[in-house]
Amino acid sequence: MVLCRTRMSRLFSRGLVPLCLLVLAVSCGYGLARPGASKPAGADERLRELMTQRYEILQRAMKNSERLLEVGRVNYPDHRNLTIALYRAQADLCTTDADRVKVYEKLVDALSTQEKWLERQVAGGRALEGQVDEGRVATLNAQIDLERLRLGQAPSQP
Repeated sequence: MVLCRTRMSRLFSRGLVPLCLLVLAVSCGYGLARPGASKPAGADERLRELMTQRYEILQRAMKNSERLLEVGRVNYPDHRNLTIALYRAQADLCTTDADRVKVYEKLVDALSTQEKWLERQVAGGRALEGQVDEGRVATLNAQIDLERLRLGQAPSQP
């Protein structure tokens, strides 16, 4: 049956179609978000394996970046972003909030150290003042995430 424009407008004006769509959406959502819904076998192990692989790759990348930083051949923003990614990957592997807090404390310390290093680079004319501000913002973001964790909230994502 083909509905003409006037019949369609009557259905919308009566609210039947939107109501049906709402019921359909809620019922589908309930089936997906039920607490007792089963997960595919091995989903947790697969997720953990993928997160571990990511962390190991970031560890290797960080070692290379630190070597290049020592000889002055690395872009500092890339090094800072790698530091943040590494610690966040490590925090993702933690099983307790207390462990995640410890990882974020180490992240704040690492970014603070990098920030001080940048200030020395600016004083020596080897970096720009704006890079210190960018480093400070990264440190503040990590501190905010740390405080959120301490309050039982999830940290922000990049």
